Amino acid sequence: MPWILQVATGRRVLAAAATALVGTGLLFGTGPFPAVQSLAPAGVLPEEQLGYGADELHAFLGAIGPDGRAAYVLFQRLDILTPLLLGGAAMFLIAWLLRRGGTRAGPGAWLSFVPVLFLPTEVAEDFVLGRAARLYPAESSLSAALPVLTGAKFAVMALMAVVIAGCALRLAWRKD
Repeated sequence: MPWILQVATGRRVLAAAATALVGTGLLFGTGPFPAVQSLAPAGVLPEEQLGYGADELHAFLGAIGPDGRAAYVLFQRLDILTPLLLGGAAMFLIAWLLRRGGTRAGPGAWLSFVPVLFLPTEVAEDFVLGRAARLYPAESSLSAALPVLTGAKFAVMALMAVVIAGCALRLAWRKD
């Protein structure tokens, strides 16, 4: 049995969810994020869009200016907290749903580790965005990977949502 299934209790799920809500609220409600978002065209950052390419990133970095780029680099460094907060809460929730649904062994028991995939996708994207901002006005060759990295991040987030919904539905059907 994966260790997370042993420690995932209702109280720990609530604690992880509360930590994720407070942490992401602070991360996205204070500090560099609101400042950069206010400078962004239409208030939308590159990592919030699919298919955002190197040319659009370069134009964005020019539009936000030197102070905006400095804040953007800081935000990319702090953004590592996003997969830790949200992924951690999702891990506990999935494990708790699996445990409540009677899944304690076998391949299904490992579904609680799907949120771990969020960490490398987010870190890679943050690295590419931060590097591009630090190198501006020169262009980073890594920026070409941005559409793939952002797409992978959104795919993992969608997969986490599907796993959570599937585990919740399985639990609901099991109790009937």
